[in-house]
Amino acid sequence: MAKITKILLIVGLLVGAFAVVLLNRKKDTEVKSEKSNELSMTTKIYDKATGKVDEAPSHSPESYFGSLSFIGSEPNSKDMAQAILCVDQVADIEKIDLYMPDMGHGTQPPVVNKHEDISVAFKDKISAALKEKAAANPYFGCIHISAMQLYMPGLWQVRVFYKNDTVGLFDFNIKD
Repeated sequence: MAKITKILLIVGLLVGAFAVVLLNRKKDTEVKSEKSNELSMTTKIYDKATGKVDEAPSHSPESYFGSLSFIGSEPNSKDMAQAILCVDQVADIEKIDLYMPDMGHGTQPPVVNKHEDISVAFKDKISAALKEKAAANPYFGCIHISAMQLYMPGLWQVRVFYKNDTVGLFDFNIKD
């Protein structure tokens, strides 16, 4: 009886150790995929008179922090995409659009739900680091963007236009 008990104990410990290894591997994969899905924002000057993003501006744009994370599957040219956009100075955003800089055109405007609307519905989609930033900065907030029609492969931008002529740019590629 003692041998059987020892064998069962050893088998139980091995199964438990194997389960711990599998769970940790799954968590590591989830963290890696979450990080690879998050894009950072660059800022430039937007000339409202010409409607162009100024590549050589006369003054420096405001430097704002921004993060864009797509929800669900990777965006593609067949399905509507949605994302969570978290940025500084969220109250100063005039509009958000989708643009293909290499082609010189955009697409229909996405549906934008202001930060007050998503605090409960999408709180599990916002990383802990962004939640901490939001708690420390009253001008920082998150927006849900849906109905993003990215209908052809190539380089796309989510452009965030601020009232002070600064534009935040998130670049990403659509492969199919």
